[in-house]
Amino acid sequence: MKISKKVKEQTRVRLLEAAVDVITEKGFDKASMREISRRADVADATIYNYFSTKEKLLYGYCEYVQQQVMDALMAIDDFHEYSLRDQLHQMTETKLAKWLPAREFLQTVFAQTYASPAAGNELLAETKALSKRMFVDLLDAAIEAGEIPEQPYQDLLPRLYWDYETAILAYWLKDTSDNFANTTQLVDQSNDIVSQLLIGGVVGKTLDMFSFLFKTHVLQHMDSLENLFSDADIVAAKRRFMGSES
Repeated sequence: MKISKKVKEQTRVRLLEAAVDVITEKGFDKASMREISRRADVADATIYNYFSTKEKLLYGYCEYVQQQVMDALMAIDDFHEYSLRDQLHQMTETKLAKWLPAREFLQTVFAQTYASPAAGNELLAETKALSKRMFVDLLDAAIEAGEIPEQPYQDLLPRLYWDYETAILAYWLKDTSDNFANTTQLVDQSNDIVSQLLIGGVVGKTLDMFSFLFKTHVLQHMDSLENLFSDADIVAAKRRFMGSES
């Protein structure tokens, strides 16, 4: 009997959630594919139709969380009316909320990535691609609406933002304050900085400056940085996030 796409996705999610439970309880090295499949109520051999290794289960959950973040933002009816600052803030807060039930598991993700950075980077490719899609969509909408200027070196920005959110997650994992108050403060303050950098086009201007210095080696011809930050009025309504429908 042919298995429907919906049933396949449900099985995939059960396996991911079972992997979180088993790996959190036993650690990555001691967790077995057999135990994960049985925890998910899936035949031992079936798990390999979805995930060929424990590593793919580990990083598959990262992609699953990233998809949950996008789905949650698309479900906010007026999200496209938020300022870019508020959109980015909401995206980061949503990611933290989606990771909260699997916080210990995320520590394992960081540990495995640190131990095998090349493999981790490869297996995180789909998660990074989804993160890039979301960030670029927000950035393009803000540019189209006149909220921020065109960004020089725009292809570099999604990677920088990925690094920023990774740093926030790493800080959160070490945060022992009540209700992660220190992380909340860090997100608020750093998000303000990120937003102002985008409004001023500072990232691109800074890279342009370094490129200029590299080519000319004449420090005295550096442009003044006084007017990099400038307020930009929104001149048009932004389109909906990720093309979601009302």
